[in-house]
Amino acid sequence: MNAQVPAVRISVLTATRNCGAALNALYESLERQTYRRFEWIVMDGLSEDGTPERLRAYAQESPWVRVTSEHDFGLYDALNKAIQAATGEYYVVAGADDVFEPDALEQFANAADLGGPDVVLAHVTRNGREIGGFNPRMAWLGHARVFAGSHSVGMLIRKSLHERFALYSRRFPLLADGYFLKLLLRSRSVRFAEAAFIAGTFSEGGMSSVNKLQVLTETWQIQMRTERFPLLQTLLFLGKLLVRFPAVRRELQADRAHQRSITPS
Repeated sequence: MNAQVPAVRISVLTATRNCGAALNALYESLERQTYRRFEWIVMDGLSEDGTPERLRAYAQESPWVRVTSEHDFGLYDALNKAIQAATGEYYVVAGADDVFEPDALEQFANAADLGGPDVVLAHVTRNGREIGGFNPRMAWLGHARVFAGSHSVGMLIRKSLHERFALYSRRFPLLADGYFLKLLLRSRSVRFAEAAFIAGTFSEGGMSSVNKLQVLTETWQIQMRTERFPLLQTLLFLGKLLVRFPAVRRELQADRAHQRSITPS
């Protein structure tokens, strides 16, 4: 009689779009995991660079890989589909160019066993530096000050929370995770647990790293929805805009130059 395969406990979720060249490191880091009760669910947005073919090759090699390639409305729409397809009690988001430490999922599982928290917050490496921490008293300054690690790679989330707080909002194309986390924090019924291990390396290649003005405006909207004192939040937004105006201006100038280069004369 064949031994029964242990049920999946952790679902690793990845949204892809034309990023096949970056995937191998993530796949190999999952292949090396010391904890085996996991699945990797990849939602691909009809990539045209060979990503679906690469992912299907992974699925043929490894039964823990599940792949879907279909149209989506962006990152969080793809992640929402992945959440709905996931069979694990918990999930971890991983960007296509992120990687896990070999014991990351085992460490997450061990942390989840200690009191059954709803969210486990680990540390990550970003730009060669270890970051992490949980500072709920800093919520008035924004979700990034509360959750000093990363939503991607560094956070284990109980899937059933989305039954209580809905899926990631399409209102925030870049920061839907920040809005969701602020809702969890505001409820005061969600159990957070810090874990001091390094889960992996978070890449800076995402959209939020290059859309500074949109990040600022989405952060302000999230704060207006989740914090008291809207005037204070507006003043904070204006202060951040003033401090980061040179970078925002360079970004806007680059956008205009790009538009001119692709607009027929």
